[in-house]
Amino acid sequence: MKGKLTEPRVITDYRGEPVCILPVGFYFTDDRWQAIWERFEEKDEALSHEDLRALFPDEPSLVPHIRE
Repeated sequence: MKGKLTEPRVITDYRGEPVCILPVGFYFTDDRWQAIWERFEEKDEALSHEDLRALFPDEPSLVPHIRE
């Protein structure tokens, strides 16, 4: 599952509850997987887009695109 996502991906826990939704273009690695799970366990609820931006501030797929 490593690499750049070509479609949105919903990450769920063992109960099928959402952990986060990763956008198209998100670059997924083992380290990022670990960081997502650690933050999820700290927060004890699904991660928002803002949570993901705080974890991965340099990830271009998390930057809002404003259409003119």
